[in-house]
Amino acid sequence: MDAVVCEAFGEARVEDVPMPSIGATDVLVEVKRVQLSVTECNLYHGEEIAHYETVRDRLDGGSARLFGHEFCGEVVEVGDEVASFEPGDRVYAPGKIPCGECNYCTSGRALHCTDKTYIGYDIPGALAEYVSLPAEPLCRVPEGVSDAEAAAMQPLASSVLCLRDAGIEQGDIVAVVGTGVMGFQSAQLALLQGASDVIVVDIDPRKLDIAARHGLSPIDATSTDAVTAVRERTGGIGADVVIEAVGGDQDHGTDGSDPLAQAVDMVTRGGTVLQVGYIIGDLTVTPRTLRSKSVDWINPVSGLLTLGPGRTTGTLAARLVEQGRISIDDYITHELSGLDSFERAVEMTLHKEQYGALGPAQIVLS
Repeated sequence: MDAVVCEAFGEARVEDVPMPSIGATDVLVEVKRVQLSVTECNLYHGEEIAHYETVRDRLDGGSARLFGHEFCGEVVEVGDEVASFEPGDRVYAPGKIPCGECNYCTSGRALHCTDKTYIGYDIPGALAEYVSLPAEPLCRVPEGVSDAEAAAMQPLASSVLCLRDAGIEQGDIVAVVGTGVMGFQSAQLALLQGASDVIVVDIDPRKLDIAARHGLSPIDATSTDAVTAVRERTGGIGADVVIEAVGGDQDHGTDGSDPLAQAVDMVTRGGTVLQVGYIIGDLTVTPRTLRSKSVDWINPVSGLLTLGPGRTTGTLAARLVEQGRISIDDYITHELSGLDSFERAVEMTLHKEQYGALGPAQIVLS
């Protein structure tokens, strides 16, 4: 079968590799579509961000099959001990794979596992015609969800898990700094959780227009001071919950004009700042600022959470899309054909503005 094989940072090619085998708890998936995350694209070029050490070590050991944790595929074979899936099921992978042995796993807190296995980093991902994966991190895709939406579903499942930790109550005013993929999704989820107003801040007029169409309150940061606008809209009090969804390089977390500093500035006293965006590198924080406003700065967990019998954050995300209560297809704007387009997909995903893209480019395999 064909698969993308990375030779070094910034070097990859499509190779004919052996078909993967499956164990008793695994499933074999034929990949339909794969969507690269911004994190994967930055790692491909050697950025020292999350998972950098894992990627570096795998490349030091020779060529490696990396990336591709956001995908949609069809189950073609299941292991002897797999009862949750059968051939013909469409799946995506919102979960991580806990070790099952550490103190966190054995005490029922697997989301905090110290030795998780990450698809596309520790083990091969879906940048191939077929991928063998444990059944545990997978979720079934409902019939009413397209392959394109399913390939873009993993960030929504993460957003669902993030918003669980935000503590949004009915009537709260929520502000979202940055309306990228997860910012836009988090804003929609905040409305579903009962927020009376969800204010979104961005500099892209297309994203702000889409936000307005979905009942969100846009602020164009190119023409308006976002902090002042939020304070004015809340009678000088500030938002109850502010979601920082930009991430990236930031110098200071509590002072200045960086996204996190803006979030701290626009949140009400006793409010919550939810950190959805991944911050690269280190930043300076003035603890007195957080203490004087009694601000909770929440850094949510990642993975797949059970919400009840037969329900997880992954199945909930898919259900919300199927019901039309959350939109993710607004940001599916560019698709490419075949694994040979990997380098092109990386380029388009890292430089969306140049290509008029809103979300990552998707690669269609079949």
